[in-house]
Amino acid sequence: MDLENLNIFVVEDDNEVRELIVKEFRSLSHQANSANNFYDAKKWIKNFGKDSDLFLIDLQLPDGDGFALLNEIREVNKEASIILMTGFINNKILNKAIKNNCYDLIEKPFSIKSDIIPIAKRCLNAAFLKKENDRLNSKLLHNSKLAALGELSATIVHDVRSPLTTIQLTCEDIKDEFKKENEISEDVLFTHLAQINKACQRINKLVDHLRNYARSDSGEKEENKNLLELIENSLFLVKQKIRNHNIKVEVDLEEKVSSVEIVCFPNKFEQVLMNLMSNACDAMKDCPVKKLKIGTYVKDNSLLISISDSGTGIPENIKSKIFDSFYTTKPKGEGTGLGLSIVKNIVKEHSGELLLESTVGKGTTFTVKLPRSKIISSTLKGD
Repeated sequence: MDLENLNIFVVEDDNEVRELIVKEFRSLSHQANSANNFYDAKKWIKNFGKDSDLFLIDLQLPDGDGFALLNEIREVNKEASIILMTGFINNKILNKAIKNNCYDLIEKPFSIKSDIIPIAKRCLNAAFLKKENDRLNSKLLHNSKLAALGELSATIVHDVRSPLTTIQLTCEDIKDEFKKENEISEDVLFTHLAQINKACQRINKLVDHLRNYARSDSGEKEENKNLLELIENSLFLVKQKIRNHNIKVEVDLEEKVSSVEIVCFPNKFEQVLMNLMSNACDAMKDCPVKKLKIGTYVKDNSLLISISDSGTGIPENIKSKIFDSFYTTKPKGEGTGLGLSIVKNIVKEHSGELLLESTVGKGTTFTVKLPRSKIISSTLKGD
């Protein structure tokens, strides 16, 4: 990545050092601004901080603590890169810098050309690579979602035939009634209309499934969602695969979990469950016993959602690679190897963990482990 025309803000109370840093960055064709005290820095960050690529912050300021500026920065620019400068370093300062996700901590005295500039370049390169990685992950998620939409469309095409047939036959019954009697009783008409209405509701539900899953993930906000509903929606997404492979499904929800709501990005979380269920179905394709089991339970202040299959299992030498991007055990053309990599990233985004247990010849269980902070339920408060 070439460092060209970036916005850099320097906070340093030593005017000579501050001016030299600003001058050096400007000589490299950057826009560099600065402040020599806490008050002016805070004011500048509030007004212009959202457009900055890099902040260099002196921790010891005459009118405030440099660490306090980090909160101001994060409020307006969560993706900002931050480098701290200090006259001394101890464990407390180091831990605080790590906790605040700062890229580096530079101890004074330093060389601007040998220390500040090279570290700034590495920092901005790392930020660029992270942004590019996030962009590619988003693209991979989109591609995975398109593949799932193909399967979902097949399910809907199949399932919509039944209510359409009901509507068609009911209309014919009404027509036949008129032909026989030249009239139809109110009770019979209402019965037929109720059947048509019920069939229409089924079609609406199918369309809602497709519409909700097809909506964009960009800008999706966290919501409180019923866990059972998320599981049922995800099962519906792989319904065609379950049907094609003749798989038996068992859902086992711990009683106190049945009404639990979780804080999640609904579309993304359904993508996690759907991906794990789809993989489980594929693992059982050629097995004599085909059983997909979804379980939920609370353990050690965490909510666990397990998805188990009775497939062939995963060999020990593959377990360590299973979450790598582009790694797949499927035949060429049948898998991109992106599924579990995407799943793990989304689970992390929900502050959770993805656990794996597998025995060759017996099957595999993937467990999504969510922290207590993601659980919304009055029935669990006393646990």
